[in-house]
Amino acid sequence: MRRSLIAVAIAILLIAAKTRSVRSPSPPKPLSGTRSFEITDKAIVAPFTLDRVLAQLIARSGVSGLTPQQLMRQMYDTQNPKPGMADPAGPHCDDTVIGGIPAFNGFPRRCPTPEGQLAATPYADGEFFPMGLINRFDLAPANGSNCGQYRLVFARREAPVALIRNHLIFEAVLPNPNPSAGLGACRPVAQFWADLSDVDSMDERRARLEWFFFDGLPGFAPVVDPPNFADLGGIRTLQQTLPAPGNRLYQFRLRKECSGNDCTLRFVPDVLENTVFGPLFDANGTDTPAGRAFRDEFIRQLSTLSIPDLTLFHASFPEAYLMVESNPVDTLFAFNYERPFTDSLTTAKGRAFRDRIVAELSRLGSPLTPDQVILRTFHENCVGCHGLNGATNFGDGLTLVVGFQGLSMISEDIMMDGEGGPQTRYGVDPIIEKQFVPVRMQILLDFLRSGKAPPLHSK
Repeated sequence: MRRSLIAVAIAILLIAAKTRSVRSPSPPKPLSGTRSFEITDKAIVAPFTLDRVLAQLIARSGVSGLTPQQLMRQMYDTQNPKPGMADPAGPHCDDTVIGGIPAFNGFPRRCPTPEGQLAATPYADGEFFPMGLINRFDLAPANGSNCGQYRLVFARREAPVALIRNHLIFEAVLPNPNPSAGLGACRPVAQFWADLSDVDSMDERRARLEWFFFDGLPGFAPVVDPPNFADLGGIRTLQQTLPAPGNRLYQFRLRKECSGNDCTLRFVPDVLENTVFGPLFDANGTDTPAGRAFRDEFIRQLSTLSIPDLTLFHASFPEAYLMVESNPVDTLFAFNYERPFTDSLTTAKGRAFRDRIVAELSRLGSPLTPDQVILRTFHENCVGCHGLNGATNFGDGLTLVVGFQGLSMISEDIMMDGEGGPQTRYGVDPIIEKQFVPVRMQILLDFLRSGKAPPLHSK
């Protein structure tokens, strides 16, 4: 009798196990953009101070004798002529001069900038304040070589003068602790962000985010770790002084530099992704080997620039054509591509470049015009990405909603209602909230449901 009961019990367990093995996993619950993707609630982001971030970077680097204030002074000192105001041994904006003009990567740069003065003195308590924590799991590559990008956004408290702005965007690329397992090893990261949508307590969400950014999930490095900002990751700045010298963006990488046993951390300037020197679009004015090589490259980029999807069309220009500053000279907007391209159409060489674009678009079966792909290319640079708004039309029926007027994607001036009450979270550009975040949500859900990798590109 006892054996019979045991046999029946085993049979029941086997049936149950078989049932569980074929049952589809429960689909993840709906996600919240303000909880899992663009977190700007003041009560949550407040502990993520610039001082705390920089102090952890210094501590984890093993460098001694360096303070957060000195590290930030060094970054702005890169925008001063040598010997600078903070770090004579560090990089400066006149390290390379071409034809009497400071340059970087062969293109002009501004030297000094108004913000170079910030190198003169340490920043004060509260001078920089946190505005946002951003989840970009959608940027994880399909091969799982890393687990995506995670951002901390800061603003500087400026004097009550209109049209002055200074933002810092720390963009950390989180390493995959087990790259041989591919993207599947990143599942705990994706699950972490998805789970935040179900946590009603703002205190608990804040604690979880602090753990993720400063301590790291089990088996993962924390987000705030020097290697995460060294190569694929980095620090971008938005620096605005209007009317002059205008809106400018810069890119930095974090480097540990040693001379013998003496080491320090430095922010080192680098070129801006896809921010091509605008005059290269003038086939007549830059009829040089470099200019012709760029225009050949542009024709190659049309296959991805013409993709009929708002978040999938993209460019990936080689470093040889990129600037260190989005607006390096006062005599032209070097980030603007439409003007030099249009001006060149009065010349035979300019028209020949346009005809090459038309021919390649026809070969690709794209209905786009040269003007539309030039506009798409502008959107791929830093200024275009931050600044396009007002229902911009990219062709193929792809249109942006009306966004913030200006370059801020997260605004310290436009407050929105949040879970903490009216006007308790920093404003997020409607283009991000309404058009880009829903796609990022779907990418995360698709991965958690079926292991589907993120697309080659997303915004």
